[in-house]
Amino acid sequence: MSTADRPRDLLSKLERGSNVPAPQVKFTISSGPVGVDERVSLALARAPYDHEDPDFQEIFRDTTEKLKQVFRTAHDAIIMQGEAVLGLEAAAANLVEPGDKCLNLVSGVYGAGYRRYFEFYGGEVVELVVPYNEAVPAERVEEVLEREGDVKVIAVVHSETPSGTMNPIREIAALAQKFDALTVVDVVSSLGATPLEFDEWGLDIAVAGPHKCLGAVPGSALVAVSHRAWEKIRARSAPPRKRYVSLLDWKEGWLGEGRWPFTPFVAQVMGVREALIMRLEEGLAAAFARHDYVANMCRAGVRGMGLDLWPASDDIMANCITVIKVPQGVSESEVRLLMNRRYGVVVAGGLKDLAGKVWRIGHMGHMAQPMYVVVALAALERALYDVGYPIRMGAGVGAALAAMDDAD
Repeated sequence: MSTADRPRDLLSKLERGSNVPAPQVKFTISSGPVGVDERVSLALARAPYDHEDPDFQEIFRDTTEKLKQVFRTAHDAIIMQGEAVLGLEAAAANLVEPGDKCLNLVSGVYGAGYRRYFEFYGGEVVELVVPYNEAVPAERVEEVLEREGDVKVIAVVHSETPSGTMNPIREIAALAQKFDALTVVDVVSSLGATPLEFDEWGLDIAVAGPHKCLGAVPGSALVAVSHRAWEKIRARSAPPRKRYVSLLDWKEGWLGEGRWPFTPFVAQVMGVREALIMRLEEGLAAAFARHDYVANMCRAGVRGMGLDLWPASDDIMANCITVIKVPQGVSESEVRLLMNRRYGVVVAGGLKDLAGKVWRIGHMGHMAQPMYVVVALAALERALYDVGYPIRMGAGVGAALAAMDDAD
């Protein structure tokens, strides 16, 4: 039997001798996309507008204004039509000229991946790499900037979701300004869950996705752009125009003249708008506290099971996801498949360098609720028991529930 067949064979054996009914509902508690609130689902399901309808144009403007409030910026916000990676590539496509020295800060899989955008658009890449369970120290960034002397663009991931870690983007952005470099910040999973001050911290381009902690679904790249970034883009000898990645097409078309560069995803915009309305109704500070609360619960539950967390220290852990080391001798994929097919709970595994090494329980957006943490931990406990791992049933769930008192 091949290794790939083992999880399904185990699942089949368990189900043949089990009285556990097949799950009728699935809880998507992964690294994103995650389950959404009913209000977002209803917004997505409404009859679509024509994109030239003045009513829709007003909705789009309102959505953009609400996005600016969440980004905490008075600068421009652009809603691009495609998954968040479209916005990340657009940042490089618009900022980088051939020969520009670009510093890529790597603390995980997503940070490592940004190199390809710099290289594709002609950047000369310098990298600062740390182990994938650590954060990038600001003092080491300063050392690189002093040594290199002429870095034009710095890329950094705020919340490195595959690793469950956070980078100090406020300090890194301050260094970028000191050395006259522009910042491209991946805030795909952090926006809406943890403090982000685009203007106050001096960020230049920040890219988010609606399908993580904002609580909507994939399909948009949410991009904030500073005046410094626009100056760099306009000063280029040949900025990208009439292309899907062109930020200037959005700036001068829609923002400047109320003219669409492309037909917008009208249904997607409705979902994003509803998610933003809900986040602002709750209040950003309250949303941050909620994500902190459930993250602490989840970590306590993992430790209660006797498992180890992947990040090197608590102070760099992201509050939107809990990343767990797979114990020696346990198949990451077997456990995850059992959680999914037998108990109806979907969590994520590791990506690329971390494949087979970690499980990832998301607590993002609508799913950042105490009882969803309990559901995820209960399914993980039971699946570990099913594969023969020595675990005391209820230990993780009990520890998570007990941790609720710690925050009172």
